[in-house]
Amino acid sequence: MKVAVVGAGVLGSVIAWRLAEAGAEVQVYDPSPGVGASGGSLAWLNASFADDPVYNRLRHDSLQIWAELKEQNPELPIIFSGAILWEQEHFDLPKIHASQQDLGRPARMLDRNAHLSAEPEVPEPPEQTLALDADGYGNPLEITAWFQAMAKAEGATFVAADVTGLQVEEGRVTGVQTAERTIATEAVVLAAGVKLAELLEPLNLRMAMDNQPGLLVTTSPAPMAIRAMLATDGLHGWQGPDGRYLIGADFGGGTEFGDTEGFAAKLVERLGDLIPSAAGRSVEKITVRERPMPADGRPAIGTIGPTGLYAVCTHSGMTLAPVIGAMVAYEVVGGDIDPRLIPYRPDREALQS
Repeated sequence: MKVAVVGAGVLGSVIAWRLAEAGAEVQVYDPSPGVGASGGSLAWLNASFADDPVYNRLRHDSLQIWAELKEQNPELPIIFSGAILWEQEHFDLPKIHASQQDLGRPARMLDRNAHLSAEPEVPEPPEQTLALDADGYGNPLEITAWFQAMAKAEGATFVAADVTGLQVEEGRVTGVQTAERTIATEAVVLAAGVKLAELLEPLNLRMAMDNQPGLLVTTSPAPMAIRAMLATDGLHGWQGPDGRYLIGADFGGGTEFGDTEGFAAKLVERLGDLIPSAAGRSVEKITVRERPMPADGRPAIGTIGPTGLYAVCTHSGMTLAPVIGAMVAYEVVGGDIDPRLIPYRPDREALQS
């Protein structure tokens, strides 16, 4: 079976790997593989959506696959050092704590003394924080490149080309169109992120999106100070093995960034207030990406429109990539729908308005 995957971010790369592993002949199309929304991800692997137990369970299932992958492949560029959360708009700590217990995931409510014991270089924590000891994080470009290498090892090929449209004949998708030519295929998986709705529109298919910008800052190296990913009320971020911090104002985006340099400088200043040893760091890199988000905030995964066309879109691409990759290959190659995908089909009413 010949399958074209459009998009070589973390989702497209994992899907390509699993499809090729399942025996498909896979070609992946992207003008800049791995540089899109995945390249602007904080790459925090978590199941912290306490208000939606079904969705949170899906995230948990993916985290279990992440842990298995790391155990089997120690070189996988993920660090499972946990996360520590502050109370804030997105996080009701007691509710998240209870949801983690329901999932069987390790979670601890920390008073100030316990927090200082866990992260002594963060000297002024709030009265209460939440430690999620099994969460992970990593460099998003390195993670995406690792999955691309796994896909290539299974025979998938990556083509640096921009897919501009789809060819459909007699109710079936038969090819992908680039500026140069049309390439025949038997099935297409659209993992094109913010471009998804644009590719569907000529086929009179609707996918309501709420794409949101996100800004990340990479700092100059600092003395090693923290182990956990920190999700505070002022910034989210983690420190890599090289001493650099990757920080953002809000892992979910939602802000229009005008003066990006000024915004980045304020973020680094906040970092220094939080972690004294990080004070005075310079901004080495600013990454701004538009992050794909289905309009109702939940994944869109499944067949849509003509036979052979499959769409995949979610903001939580980094956390969910392993479980989505397995489910997509199961359906595209095997023809069976994983029941966990039933709430997330792309033709649901919430995405048609």
